[in-house]
Amino acid sequence: MGAAEKTATRATWVAALVLLMAAYGLMLFWRGFFDPDEGRYAEIPREMVASGNWLEMRMMGFRYYEKPILSYWLTAPALAVFGARDWAARLPLLLPLLGTLALGARLVRRRWPASAGRIALLTMLSTAGFFSGQTMLMTDAFLVLWLTAVCVGLFEAYQPEVAPAAQRRWLLLAAAAAALGFMTKGLVAVVLPAGILLLWLLWERRLARLWTWSLLGAALLFLAIVVPWLAVLERHNPGFARSFIIEEHFSRFIGTRRIQGHPEPFWFFLALTPAMLLPWTFFAWRAIWKARGQHDSLTRFLLVWGVVIIVFFSISSGKLMSYIMPAFLPLGLLLGRWGVAEPLDGTARDRRSWRIGVAGAFVVLAAVGLLWTASVGQWVPRVPAIAQLSALAFLPVAGALWAARRALATPAGVTLVKASLLVAIALLVSPLAGRDFNVFIHLNNSILYKQLAAQLTPEDQLVVFYDYRPALTFYAQRAYIPFQVKNELDFGMAAEPQRRGSVETIGELRDNLQQCRGRVFALIDPNDLQQKVKPMDQYFLPTTFPRTPDTVVVELKVPADGS
Repeated sequence: MGAAEKTATRATWVAALVLLMAAYGLMLFWRGFFDPDEGRYAEIPREMVASGNWLEMRMMGFRYYEKPILSYWLTAPALAVFGARDWAARLPLLLPLLGTLALGARLVRRRWPASAGRIALLTMLSTAGFFSGQTMLMTDAFLVLWLTAVCVGLFEAYQPEVAPAAQRRWLLLAAAAAALGFMTKGLVAVVLPAGILLLWLLWERRLARLWTWSLLGAALLFLAIVVPWLAVLERHNPGFARSFIIEEHFSRFIGTRRIQGHPEPFWFFLALTPAMLLPWTFFAWRAIWKARGQHDSLTRFLLVWGVVIIVFFSISSGKLMSYIMPAFLPLGLLLGRWGVAEPLDGTARDRRSWRIGVAGAFVVLAAVGLLWTASVGQWVPRVPAIAQLSALAFLPVAGALWAARRALATPAGVTLVKASLLVAIALLVSPLAGRDFNVFIHLNNSILYKQLAAQLTPEDQLVVFYDYRPALTFYAQRAYIPFQVKNELDFGMAAEPQRRGSVETIGELRDNLQQCRGRVFALIDPNDLQQKVKPMDQYFLPTTFPRTPDTVVVELKVPADGS
């Protein structure tokens, strides 16, 4: 490779890295919350900051025990410093993002060639699953960090040449990370790495080396962190230990939980994983072909890591994409190492497999383009209209295609194009796409909530009919009155019946609003407005707030006698 070609390749890599940083920055700091998930995990730490009590877990004033407290503690300081802003709530996500990236780099640095390791890391960063998971405000992003730390610690601790002192240090690191993972999401931070370690050692025919006295020290460190923490949390959150360990672990897994959500068939994650590895999925065949027969211990470890997570959660009765987020690091690294970084061998078969991999970018581009066109032209009635200005999202892709037009047969060129796709997608879920289009992606009414919050006075009150909107509480910085809905608040409402719970009748609503000295705004789904609340039309006055596909804001006027 000549000097000019090396310079061009280096410039392409730099451009790809810049685009990746831009995509992550847009997703982290320039979009509203996807409700209810991000709203929930922002509102709980906001209430900690507002109340000054960082030991109680509450949402909208009610006890909320579905997840442990560590991710809230990591989020709350940014809200305390910068205020209740969505970008501030996501600022702590830089910790799991950069920490996981550093741990991935630690894994590949000494086991794979330097250039292959860098390509593997960039491939991992640009998979849809890792990209979306590490930019969504959820406990899973933090869990990925802790579980990765556990796996790295175990992998290093059980290297054949490791010295006893080094093994002890690595196992203590793994135990501390497992404790932090337990404090973030529970026993999966222990069970999954244990299964990965056992199957990897079995594959390498080294299972007999599993036992070491250092394991006892690691177990004691884990208990020394977790037991006092559980005791303190139980004292300030009565019933947490039972609710979290029994309901949220065993009952959720086997399907006997009181409120069992997200039932999916066993093959759900098998079908979802290829989509979450886009735009690199089409390189999977090349990765399998190139990695066959390899005696690389790290490749085996990463493969076991990804498979164990997907199989484990496939057995569970409830399934969500976020559950398998820890699998995208190992699978992304494998795709990058063997599918992208391996040089072309000059055969027609390898050239064909490379072209198939590159085609993945164009498949994603075509799908996004069709969705955008259908939205602008309103070809499909149920697809909300996207702002035409959002066509700017395709400029990075056009620029990347032009810059890489002669380099699509190289890892640098194809990475540049695929990074540009992430920028386009990040822009299409940002305010650039307009208020309505975001609702299609997920229940994202953040633009509306911000407009409403800006006009509220301290005396005003909010009511939400038949729906559950924690992001509204975050943006308005006040709890709303839920009308005929409990959802995830059911446990907290039952635990403290003296607090105002879900209002079931218009008479109860009138009683709750008697002390209100300001205006009352109600948020209703348009379908409910036409069906469930039709008899209450007389109480609703129109407002100037924009209407979204799933929200209408009206002013509520309840007569004094409730008639």
